[in-house]
Amino acid sequence: MKQAGRGEVLISLMLALSLSLGIVLSALHLTAQAGLLHQHARQQSILEDQANQVLELIERLLQQAGYIDVTAPMAALPARPLSGTIDAIDNASVTGVASVSGSSSASSVSSGPATGVSTKKSASLASDVLVIRLRGNTQGGVLNCAGFTVAAPSGPADAAGLSMLYVDLDPANEPELRCYFSGESQWSSHAVASGVLSFQVRLGIDTDDDGLPNFFVSGSQLSSKVLQQATSELSLRTRIVAVHIGLLMRSTQRMATPVNQKPLRLLSEPAPTCSSYQDPEAHVLPSQLKSYRLHQVFEKIIFLNNSLRPDA
Repeated sequence: MKQAGRGEVLISLMLALSLSLGIVLSALHLTAQAGLLHQHARQQSILEDQANQVLELIERLLQQAGYIDVTAPMAALPARPLSGTIDAIDNASVTGVASVSGSSSASSVSSGPATGVSTKKSASLASDVLVIRLRGNTQGGVLNCAGFTVAAPSGPADAAGLSMLYVDLDPANEPELRCYFSGESQWSSHAVASGVLSFQVRLGIDTDDDGLPNFFVSGSQLSSKVLQQATSELSLRTRIVAVHIGLLMRSTQRMATPVNQKPLRLLSEPAPTCSSYQDPEAHVLPSQLKSYRLHQVFEKIIFLNNSLRPDA
């Protein structure tokens, strides 16, 4: 009887150990899953914060574009902004400004459509360059992409108010959005946000004077359309009323498990009246994405506060 009792105790002990081991393994699995969910949520939050920071900066810059200091004498400034107030360069990265007030700056690789801007091919997924030419006032209320005050222009050709946003690689070979601007003594490049894998820009053109864009075009498409215009026509560059921004953000931290990547469209159709985007640069395939990184698309259509038309 004692041996039978001992056998029952041994069986009960082994059963209890098995159940305990199952509970421990389940707890470990749940802990690992919770860790993965926490990492995913944290990286998602960082991506959203970085994207919102970028979009807020671009919105602030565009709202200042076309600003005219009405307190300045009209003889000192053009009546309206120049036609190059807002521009975009496709598949490019800024290397410098070829000339500013007659002095040389960084070496030029190729000349973009914006006067004096030196560019090279984009280092990350055919990203674009957004060029905004700002003109300051005596009150110091106009800020460039780095947050510094833009002085009142010394003349129509003054390039000191240029702010250029583009994607380049940091020392760790990670993509980041950078700001190229004129400092007190030289041109400088300043990191705005890390994790910007692709930066797409489309310019909204108003052709019927209702204040709304009839179609959106890339920088090269706009240049082509301007060349086709008659010399007597008002340049389409003065009819930009909105800018469509597309951001592809990538987590800077490697995820613990592979992420199921899907094809991404950086710019959606903004309105039925606008022309469709047939641009491969605005589409990203899973093969172009890293499997252990989190990716997310952010986009926004930003309307200008000031008219760029000389007859407005």
